[in-house]
Amino acid sequence: MATVKQLGELQHGQSADFFAQLIKKDSATTRQGRPFFAVEFRDNRRNATSAIWEGSSHELACRDEWKVGQFYKIRGTFQETAYGAKIEILRIRAVEEADADSGFDPLLCQPVAENDSGEMFDHLLDLVEREITTEDLKSLIIAIFEQNRERLEALPGAVHHHHAYAGGYLEHVYSVTRNVLYLIEMYRGQHPSLRDPLTQELALAGALLHDIGKLRELDEDAGNTAYTVAGELIGHIALGRDIIRDMAKELEIDAPWLVRLEHLIVSHQGTPQHGSPKSPMTWEANLVYWADELDGNIYRLAQTFEQAETNDVVIPNRNPFGRRVFRGELPLESESSA
Repeated sequence: MATVKQLGELQHGQSADFFAQLIKKDSATTRQGRPFFAVEFRDNRRNATSAIWEGSSHELACRDEWKVGQFYKIRGTFQETAYGAKIEILRIRAVEEADADSGFDPLLCQPVAENDSGEMFDHLLDLVEREITTEDLKSLIIAIFEQNRERLEALPGAVHHHHAYAGGYLEHVYSVTRNVLYLIEMYRGQHPSLRDPLTQELALAGALLHDIGKLRELDEDAGNTAYTVAGELIGHIALGRDIIRDMAKELEIDAPWLVRLEHLIVSHQGTPQHGSPKSPMTWEANLVYWADELDGNIYRLAQTFEQAETNDVVIPNRNPFGRRVFRGELPLESESSA
């Protein structure tokens, strides 16, 4: 039996068996009109693409059986090309239960947060217990989190844009929550209108729940690498409002602050151009919007520095910010390993 390797450790020209997750399958045609499927696989270290051409031995299986989000055992040849990492697929099948004996682990086939998801989840609920004294609000947050614990610990922050890896959702929420707490502590001494206890508690609640609609937006059956029908047609903002309304109804909560909490959800992306039907109108909504924007931009800037295609001191404007970014001189290999 061939030794199973990881996709991320293969060298140019090397053929091997490896496990990977299918994260994209799109129909396409060449400029000459030749049809093919553009597919993309990943493990926790590398993404690689492949073209499944019309008439190939894999065409029908790719069209009818391969599912985005599913894990596969592949025998293939890895190539580094001018267009990125490629796989020539020789054999492929869906992962089976017995593959665990050969080293299959789903966490090795997808990027994973560096921080432990269980610890982040527990820390966030500890914050709720400690910082929120409005009992109905506390009950609402805890109920939503605890009913969805397993899913929240595995959920990415997004399909593509930021924190797009298992556990990325909680990593993002954890950072936004810390940002909000810092802003409150920093400015409430200067601004009396920020000292209202309910405003502070709602800001914390908004940090924790602003993206909760992603529970319904991201498709669990597709490994959270695609959107559900509701995600495509409605989006996580409105779906998040629905989750809060549904839980409030279940817990028989009918409090004046509910509409302010709903406003936090629908306004957290700032403007209609960015998907929010309302712009932030309250202290707490603005705090969450700023904290969310900061964390997303910090992540995108870090990715720009770390994943630039060249070692240039100045990174070109083909990045999420659309402007040139000064990275500076990269340390020599001997310096970075010293």
